[in-house]
Amino acid sequence: MDRRAFLAGITGLAGCGSTGTEPSTDGTPTATAAPPETATATPTPTGTPAPTMTPPERQYLPQLLDVAVVSTWAEPGDLTANRVERIQRGQPAVVAFRYRLRVPEGTINLKEGVDVVHDGDLVVRRFRDVDRRVDTAGLHTWEDAMTFETGDWPTGELTATAAIGELQLHRTSDGVSTTFEITPS
Repeated sequence: MDRRAFLAGITGLAGCGSTGTEPSTDGTPTATAAPPETATATPTPTGTPAPTMTPPERQYLPQLLDVAVVSTWAEPGDLTANRVERIQRGQPAVVAFRYRLRVPEGTINLKEGVDVVHDGDLVVRRFRDVDRRVDTAGLHTWEDAMTFETGDWPTGELTATAAIGELQLHRTSDGVSTTFEITPS
């Protein structure tokens, strides 16, 4: 038996693909084949995807926005204005960072930290406790910096990674890194 004839027979028995019956010349009804259906492509909507919402457990985490080595830092904005790619060994390395945090009204206790690494080895780790006071609840942004002596640092490319921790709720930002070069003096 031919495969097509077999499949057509099964289709006819199941009632699929038939449009009714017509009498045959010997008086028994026969199934007539339905015209083949043509497949049409269903258009896929191509609108703008919905924005991804920040999960509630991450909404209140401190968020590091930028980190850079700067020539000098005295006030917010110096992170962008005084960014440098290299410093000479023996000159101070100033690592500036900008972060934001959703804060209720009052004082919040933070820990600011910076790690400096060369070829996978920790050169220095420094952290400090900072209290920030706000008059209104909301999202607040701060910029700060730490200064390091580089007299005994190796030359070459180093990476500074900053992170911020909120001490009351024990929440820590993801670390953000910047690379810079120490040149021989």
